[in-house]
Amino acid sequence: MALIWRDQMAVGHPVIDDDHRALIAIINDFEAEAERGAGVEALSTTLRRLHAYARDHFAREEAVQARIGFPFHDAHAQEHRRLLAVVEEKARGWFVTRTEPVTEQSLEEMAAMLRRWLVDHILRQDAGMRPYIKAARIARKTAPPPAP
Repeated sequence: MALIWRDQMAVGHPVIDDDHRALIAIINDFEAEAERGAGVEALSTTLRRLHAYARDHFAREEAVQARIGFPFHDAHAQEHRRLLAVVEEKARGWFVTRTEPVTEQSLEEMAAMLRRWLVDHILRQDAGMRPYIKAARIARKTAPPPAP
């Protein structure tokens, strides 16, 4: 079941919201490839793409959190690291050491976990940034101009 962006997923920061849309698209690609029986190479490439994009997105998001004074920054960063570790572990078992078989069920479980994690993370964790993003935007607009 493909993920669909919904307005309630927006956190109010255009870069972060665009990143979330891109992550949804990559997860949808992974799921579509799994459903159509794409080869191991295609699945591996998409999972590597997801890992790389998620890693870069998490760095951007954590930088925004630091700038806006998001009080849950550390716990949030730990959640990011945990997801990256899960993706790394699964990819290693499937495509590197080949200690885990790539089956229809294992692919389906991974796609479902990614969908659940992303939606839950955006709606429950990232949504907490909204008031801080808004406050930072207001503070920038009302700050006095720099002295000459």
